[in-house]
Amino acid sequence: MSQAMTQPTLSPSASAPETEEAEALTIPASVISRLDPLVLQVFSRGDFHRVDMRTIAKQAGMSFTTIYRYFGDKEALLFWFIAHWLKDLTQAVVTAIDANEGDTLAQLKSSLTSHFAYYEKNPDVGRIIFMTVPLERWMRDPTYKYRVPMQRILAVISQGQKQGLIRRDTSVALVMDLIFGLFNRTFLMWEYRGRVDSLVAKSEACFDLIVGGVVQRPGT
Repeated sequence: MSQAMTQPTLSPSASAPETEEAEALTIPASVISRLDPLVLQVFSRGDFHRVDMRTIAKQAGMSFTTIYRYFGDKEALLFWFIAHWLKDLTQAVVTAIDANEGDTLAQLKSSLTSHFAYYEKNPDVGRIIFMTVPLERWMRDPTYKYRVPMQRILAVISQGQKQGLIRRDTSVALVMDLIFGLFNRTFLMWEYRGRVDSLVAKSEACFDLIVGGVVQRPGT
């Protein structure tokens, strides 16, 4: 699965990720609001391995016990907030697909553009997802799964294959990997070059390249 493809499985006042030490607990909105900007700043600007829960607790003006009670460790803390931050992206993708019902290529293009727009608006979330998060550990966590957008995008690609618009000589999953593999790389280079231009402006050219690789070819 592409590293960009993560789905928020938890929401404010929902259950925190379960840990071996404690059962999942309802996280008060006040805890979320105090930690949200701090977690975003700390993990987007520093090395994941150098971040510690006690420092976060001190900067947030909260007790270490309180944070530990709800999240257990810094991995669960970060994974929970990634899921929390990506709720807006999930909604944007679903809305874009629904708004272009009946036009498969427009659905794919708008869902890709939604990703470009979200990360241009929230570049620090992108830094965490693409550059900071310990991927191997995150892949074992339930928050890594991009359930709703993944299912919708896969369904769009599958429909495109049935319509003869998208190549049928490859898998639906591989087509999606192509789309979001290009997106991931585009974001990384945008960040590396100092965000000097519009990330959204790149979506048109990227989609043209993608379509050149996935459109149905005569005789296949």
